[in-house]
Amino acid sequence: MSGLSGSGKTTVAREIAKQFNVIHLRSDAVRKHLAGIDIEQEGPEDIYHPDMSEKTYDKLLEIGMHLASQGWRVILDAKYDKQQFRKAVMAPANAHNLPLQIIHCDAPMEVLRDRVTERKSDISDATADLLTQQQANAESFTETEQMYAVTIDTSQNWHQNLIPSLLEK
Repeated sequence: MSGLSGSGKTTVAREIAKQFNVIHLRSDAVRKHLAGIDIEQEGPEDIYHPDMSEKTYDKLLEIGMHLASQGWRVILDAKYDKQQFRKAVMAPANAHNLPLQIIHCDAPMEVLRDRVTERKSDISDATADLLTQQQANAESFTETEQMYAVTIDTSQNWHQNLIPSLLEK
């Protein structure tokens, strides 16, 4: 999964997991686990430091690769807004001949803001104030990454378009 906060990554991932019997791993849960914080608790700012983000993405990938090596299909649910993190997933997936797809969730900024603001009882600590920064710092998909990517506008009726989009790749 890939996309800014509020883009619908987790909602889409849950639907895919349910329909295809896939294990869904969330970076928010991994990050809080690594920090020793209960998933219901709001995390302090330092758990979003770049070093902690790198540890989070590394652990998410480690768990995902372990499960994939056991024959499970896995969804890694995180922003994946940086090429370094996407590349880190692509390299071992390709080396082990694992099927790979990047499902990029997108929606208009006002929709993202509304969704993030309206969240209740969610593990994510993202706020609407972070969205502009996330958008400015997000790195475009490389030509190689685009071969694996499907973009879903989650502000539209994505449910009926989800399965055909996934099967096209």
